[in-house]
Amino acid sequence: MSLDQHPEFPNDWDLSKVIPGELHVPDDLSGEDIAPGIVVPYEARPAVLSTTGSAAMVVAAKTGRACGLTARWFFTGARSVSVLGWRYVRAHDLQEVIGGMSKSGDWNKVDIVRKKRWKFLGWASGITAGLNLAGWWALVKFAGMTAVDWSWKIPPTLTAAVAAAAVTLYGRYRINNPGIAPEQFIAEHDDPNSDEPFPLAVCQSPGQVEECVSRALAWEGIGTRAVRALGFRGKFWEIDVVLKGSTPGKVNAVCEQLDTHFDIKQGGTLIDPDPQASAHIVLRLVTGNPFDDMPKPRVHAPNSLDIADAHHFGRCMDGSDLTLVIEGQRILVIGVSGAAKSTGVLRDLAEVITACHNAIALDFDPVKDGLREFEGVMAAPPIRGNKACEEWLEYLVKMAKGRNVVRNRLGMGDTWVATKKHPAIVGFFDEFIYMSPLAKERFIELLRIGKQSGIYVIAAGQDATSDAMGDAIADTFTAKIMLASRWDDIRIVLGQGAAAKGFRPDRLVPAQNKDIKNDAGQSYIKGPGLDRPLLYGWNEHSRSGIQQAVADRKAAGRPWFDRDTLQAAGLLHLADGGAQQQRIPGDRQIVVDAIEAMAEAGVDRMKTEALAEALAELAPDVYGDLPAAELRKLLKEAGAGSPVTLGYLNGESNPRGFKLEALTVLT
Repeated sequence: MSLDQHPEFPNDWDLSKVIPGELHVPDDLSGEDIAPGIVVPYEARPAVLSTTGSAAMVVAAKTGRACGLTARWFFTGARSVSVLGWRYVRAHDLQEVIGGMSKSGDWNKVDIVRKKRWKFLGWASGITAGLNLAGWWALVKFAGMTAVDWSWKIPPTLTAAVAAAAVTLYGRYRINNPGIAPEQFIAEHDDPNSDEPFPLAVCQSPGQVEECVSRALAWEGIGTRAVRALGFRGKFWEIDVVLKGSTPGKVNAVCEQLDTHFDIKQGGTLIDPDPQASAHIVLRLVTGNPFDDMPKPRVHAPNSLDIADAHHFGRCMDGSDLTLVIEGQRILVIGVSGAAKSTGVLRDLAEVITACHNAIALDFDPVKDGLREFEGVMAAPPIRGNKACEEWLEYLVKMAKGRNVVRNRLGMGDTWVATKKHPAIVGFFDEFIYMSPLAKERFIELLRIGKQSGIYVIAAGQDATSDAMGDAIADTFTAKIMLASRWDDIRIVLGQGAAAKGFRPDRLVPAQNKDIKNDAGQSYIKGPGLDRPLLYGWNEHSRSGIQQAVADRKAAGRPWFDRDTLQAAGLLHLADGGAQQQRIPGDRQIVVDAIEAMAEAGVDRMKTEALAEALAELAPDVYGDLPAAELRKLLKEAGAGSPVTLGYLNGESNPRGFKLEALTVLT
């Protein structure tokens, strides 16, 4: 049998499937139950030279880069040292101090300084030479080296190496601080004798942060006894400051200048005074949005919450949760347009309240659309227009008074106890300042008598002046929330001296549009357990998430006004419409219903009496006993004007009534 180790294969063989290797022939085949020739495969691997070459290239690349950087640092340092040395021996720094050479006395001063500096350099050179000579003598005397051998080269070589290293390190320092002028020895922020402030971004250590803050405060005339960096909290630095001869109010007054010194965002300098130590404050320097990593909130299951429990609404800038107990609270929310009152704070509160098994809510808005996304889970359809607000506020005042009798009869004690059968009532009043004087009067009455009866109010507006609110009632609210607001409102809402204590919602920036949110949704809060000037970020529920929650809650069913309250208030006529959530007409609603009535009748104009009958058929619970004269009054208040002549209609010549096109314009 031929054992050809290099056989020739047929042309049609697929050689890519042949295992590479060599033919191995054992010397002794006795006792072997194998063919006389086997293929012994081997693992392919790079050659040793190739592996060594790759490693060598990596070393060369790294070494080359290091050498290049070192050379760059050295030449930068040498150039800078040369410039500084020339300025030193020529006393240019002195010439700049005295303002040039304007008289002979200036020349004499410069000449004297130049001679002193040359003498100093001469002494330094002599001392360096003496040290090198002493080192050479020590090598010969104690190390047994020969005096005329290469031992004399060691000390000067070592001196040159130290000098080169120093020049290289100095060059690296200048490259890392590109703002240093050619004639400047060190950067301004590294000069311990300088008071010049420098940006916070330059700081690389807590010690530099302390120096940064100390200089900025000193520049603004604020003395300090101690400045200590407590640490970086992810989006802001926290610094402990003990003042000397200054007050927290003075620090607050220069916060805008401090923003500039630190070169951080507008409103980024926050103060937190210590109520137990007047000279002690904590500074927080915000370098980013502390709430941009907040998780998206989840809506709650239908009827899964209790109004008496604490609920989660967001997060504090220090990382702690923002929790509030709504029961017993009268809440005021102030924020300019774009601050996220309706889509932030009010939406968060409404999401929780409409998930409570023992609370119901009402949505008031005299001029806008309020919390329309919660329509269907409120205790009534959206209450729009001043007429409807006045009517429903009258109902709530009657309920508050009637509940005093119910509360005592049911043995609840001093305060209403909310249950599924006797739920708490919460009224949302968006754009409160646009309510009519009568509506404001009834609101204030409800605000003052509603707490014991389990009827609570949440009012929101763009400002809080007594004229806008109808009275100086800001202090009556137990929880006050200020988003981006006006300076004038801080004292009214949060109290005298609140701004000096660090409450600065006027420095928050509202959203510019849906993409540029700025500080929208951030607020200061004063309420039970919340008295520090910290920023709080509110949950951001999406509209689609709220719509799904509303659908689930409608399907599960919501509590409604309890019959005991309605009976005590003389409002039992509302109870029959409770299951359908009876509509009470407002300025806008009656126009919408009139349009619907005409549409169902298939006409574009209708006599006043006929329109009253059509409305009674459309919604008998609401308009069943509405006379034509009252309908004319309501439509006039809604903006439809007085009835007009309609031309020939149903056999009558020019009856008076309303046209569909005139009503449609109002919607």
